[in-house]
Amino acid sequence: MNTNDPLSKPKSDFDSLIEKLSSPDSPVGIDAKYTHAVIIDYLRQISARLEAIEHRLEKG
Repeated sequence: MNTNDPLSKPKSDFDSLIEKLSSPDSPVGIDAKYTHAVIIDYLRQISARLEAIEHRLEKG
């Protein structure tokens, strides 16, 4: 399980995710692609942690 802080990762770690979220027609004032990549990475970490907890509870 990868629990590295997404904010400590370089943008290049999110290239494939940013590519999927890319929208050249979206004029925003923030780096929305990078922001979304960070949020999605956090959600992936949370999901993995929940799966691990659920697995341990099932073994209970």
